[in-house]
Amino acid sequence: MNSVNKRIITRVVRCFFILFTIHYSLITLSSCGSGDDDGRRLGELIVGTWQRGWNEGDVIIEGETDLKPENFAYDRFEFHDDGSYNGMVRNGTFIAFDTEGFVIFDGTYQCDNYNMKLEPSTGEGTMLAQVVSFTDNTLKLRYENEQYNVTITFIIRKLSPQSPNS
Repeated sequence: MNSVNKRIITRVVRCFFILFTIHYSLITLSSCGSGDDDGRRLGELIVGTWQRGWNEGDVIIEGETDLKPENFAYDRFEFHDDGSYNGMVRNGTFIAFDTEGFVIFDGTYQCDNYNMKLEPSTGEGTMLAQVVSFTDNTLKLRYENEQYNVTITFIIRKLSPQSPNS
C-alpha cells in the first residue's frame, strides 16, 4: 500500500470516527428528554391542586408599575391528568372574577420541565410561562404580563394529589 492510499484510508477513518462521535453525542443528548437530573418530569408531577404563595417573596414583579403582588387575584389551580385545568381567585369558585372583573377561565394546559402553557376554553388570553424550578411540591414560574409591561415570577405549592375519580 502506497503512502497516498494510506493517507486516504487515514482520512476516511478519521471522518468516520468524527461522524460516529457526533452521532453518538446526539443520541446521548436527545435521550435525556425533558426530565431534570434525577429523571423527574413536571408533566407527571403537576396533576393535583396548587395554591399560590402569599408569603413575602412568593410573587416578584419586575418593571415600572404600581402593581403589588396582591393585585394579582389568581389563588389556586387544579390540574387534571387529562390536560385540563381550573383556575380560582381568592375565596372564589372555579368560575370567578379577578379584581378588575375579568373571569378566570377553565381550559387546557401543556407543560414540560421548561415551559407551561395555559389555554382558556374561550381561546383568549393564552399564558406562556417559563418554568424556573420545581420540586414535588413547589413550582416557580415566570411570565411576561404584556398588559402592564412587567415580568412576574411566582410560586405555587401543591396542596393535594388529584384523586382518580376527579
